[in-house]
Amino acid sequence: MRRFVWLIALLICALCGQRFVALAETSEAQDQEHILSISLVANPSELVMPGDVTLTFTIVNTSEEYDATNVYLSSSDGLRTEPIGQINAGESQVFNRTHTVTQEELDAGQISYIISHDGLLQSEEKVNYSPTHCLIEKAIAQPGVEFTRQFSSDCARVGDVVTVTYRVRNTGNVQITSLRVRDSLGDFTSGRVDVLDVGESKLFTSKVTVSQEAVSSPTLTYNVPYIGQEDCTQELEDRRIRIAQENLTATLSIDRSEAAYGESAQLQLTLMNLGNVDMYDIRVTDARDGGLIADSLQMIHGCQPLTITRTVAVREDATYQWRVVATSQSGRQVEILTDPVGLALTPSPEEPPLIDVSAETEYSVIDRSGEIEVDVYLTNPGTASVENVVLREDSQGELHTFAVLAPGITCRRVRLSVDEDTELVFTASYANASGEMRLSYAEPLSIRIGRDGVSPIRSQDEESPFGGESVKMGEHSGMFLIMIIVASVVLVALTVALLLSSRKAKRARRQRLAAIKKRQQEELGKTNRFTPVKRPDRNRKAE
Repeated sequence: MRRFVWLIALLICALCGQRFVALAETSEAQDQEHILSISLVANPSELVMPGDVTLTFTIVNTSEEYDATNVYLSSSDGLRTEPIGQINAGESQVFNRTHTVTQEELDAGQISYIISHDGLLQSEEKVNYSPTHCLIEKAIAQPGVEFTRQFSSDCARVGDVVTVTYRVRNTGNVQITSLRVRDSLGDFTSGRVDVLDVGESKLFTSKVTVSQEAVSSPTLTYNVPYIGQEDCTQELEDRRIRIAQENLTATLSIDRSEAAYGESAQLQLTLMNLGNVDMYDIRVTDARDGGLIADSLQMIHGCQPLTITRTVAVREDATYQWRVVATSQSGRQVEILTDPVGLALTPSPEEPPLIDVSAETEYSVIDRSGEIEVDVYLTNPGTASVENVVLREDSQGELHTFAVLAPGITCRRVRLSVDEDTELVFTASYANASGEMRLSYAEPLSIRIGRDGVSPIRSQDEESPFGGESVKMGEHSGMFLIMIIVASVVLVALTVALLLSSRKAKRARRQRLAAIKKRQQEELGKTNRFTPVKRPDRNRKAE
């Protein structure tokens, strides 16, 4: 009996063991078939009410041998199925899908999707994965609105049109409805919208024709149906649209009404912005010749006065007048012409100028812009030298300083750049016997650019291989005598060197001839010593 019991027990154990082995093999085969790793993320991760979210799927094939073919993505309810294709061994796919969250999913707090693909090793059975979940939380309703306003200009002239742009953005997490924008500037039909979803924006535009100063006081009203709020209101601060009143004044003054020849005077322009608008791009020019005095200035309304000064040299009776052009904050251009101020030239009781200045050039007409050479003559008619004479050109500044200007005529050749029709005015400043500074002027030298002109020394787009200036000597210049002396010394030195080299060459030649002659004598002596010489027979000669 005991043997029978033991046999039955052994039979049961064998059957159970086979079952366990089969289950283990089946589990191992299933583990080998599930080669995909799946993750799912929702954005946003919380909703107040059912709505759309973006799902990001990341599917990774963790196998190094098998490809996942005919991969399908299905919703948990099976109503939506989408083919993904094939994911090769070791590769991955990341993609986004829009999903409409239902009330059931929102209550459950999760969204589920199922992945499947063909069996491995030519298996006909589909490989199905457990549902993949991502969390979706139910958020507390928090309505929020961003309301802003922008003007095309808050300062305008009567009749101008000002554009006011209002922007409404839903910054909350619930939908808002029945939006309307009102403003004291006037109601407008485009200031309404029925629905504004979460994150959306809406622009409202109003065009106002300015007839007088006005105030913008906008108000936004809207409803939040999800939480039952109606007629919610949001207001902005008042902002005034001003009528532009430009009042820019310009006053030109001079520090003296008369001056002697060679002296200087100072002009001063005072600008004041007495209006209610800012002034930009202020430009000051000379009304007589259009020369630029100041540029790119600006003055805010209510600011301190602005002063501009300029020093002028006195050569003759003169009248000065400046022009001021500015752009108003409203866009209007304002132009002012100052009252003229005069400067009279008083007769000088002093002696005539110690130095006369004149200039001439062969390039009075050139065919293009470039560099030209001008000969400037400084004449010292006296018998004493003048020290520290500074040569200048009005537009190009200082050209050269003569430490000593000897009596007579000195010519300085200068190279100047010319890019338009101009007049070159050369001056020489120096101190007279009493130490007072004096200024001598040359007659203006007119330079014109025309097709009939000569070519300049160098065009502006070329590089000069030489730099500096050349000097042309005058009739009684001491430098000319110095150059003659230096040339004579150099000539004498070259002559002495030539004579010395000639004597040295003759001495060397005599030494070479003596050496050759000595060598020939030595060779002749060797021949007489070792070579027998046959002498004629005297007796035979007698016969």
